Amino acid sequence: MKRVLTLKLLSWHELDHHPAVLSGNILDIRDRASFAQGHLRGAASLPVPPTAEGPAALSGALPAVLLPPRHEPLLVYGEIPALVTSVVTFLQRRGRRHVYGAVLSAADAPAREWVAGGREGALWRPPAFLAQNFPLLPPGDAGPVVDLGCGGGRAAVWLAQRNYDVTAVDHLDDALAVARRLADLHGVELGLLCRDLSEPAQVPVGPWALAMSFRFLLRGLLRRLPDLLLPDGVAVVRTFRWVDGDARLPRRKYCLD
Repeated sequence: MKRVLTLKLLSWHELDHHPAVLSGNILDIRDRASFAQGHLRGAASLPVPPTAEGPAALSGALPAVLLPPRHEPLLVYGEIPALVTSVVTFLQRRGRRHVYGAVLSAADAPAREWVAGGREGALWRPPAFLAQNFPLLPPGDAGPVVDLGCGGGRAAVWLAQRNYDVTAVDHLDDALAVARRLADLHGVELGLLCRDLSEPAQVPVGPWALAMSFRFLLRGLLRRLPDLLLPDGVAVVRTFRWVDGDARLPRRKYCLD
């Protein structure tokens, strides 16, 4: 017998003091035009086409890098119940335990909570290690920055928002496309390079005021970092540490002992 999953969608009167709303993690999946006409205060717009079906289509519309950390509550809302349910179910299956769905529209919205235009919110976060140590970094006018193995570009875009001249490097075109999307969402300039950093000749030589790398480790590249920096340059590296039996980790050669 097949198991039928049901999902209770929230309504306006259930949102007061909801943990996702209080934390500011509100995702509007309607199209951009509808969002501009009016949206829940503080919401971020990541449109999901009504025709989107299956993990591949939903992953393309909702890259993990654009969403809050998995342990934080998240409210997803739209006007099509089936689409909201599909998105919530998809995110739950991707390991988000505290994701909720709501069907909301301007027709029954409290005026104080439904706003037109304005600046939208942002769901994503920079790497915590970078934000915590930001006061220790060289200032933006000290020189250019390189993000080695940038992935979806959270660290690179976060620094670009703070007036750093950042070049983001990755060997995956898909990752760079997400980084470009994130930069465009926030109106910042970002240099993008598709390079295989395991090849010494493809490593951008700089020199850099700041070289950073998060959740990415190539030991040969790590040894070269001092040669890539300006005389007063800084390298920031934060990556995995190997723990026997932890299936969440990448292969051992990509972890520190």
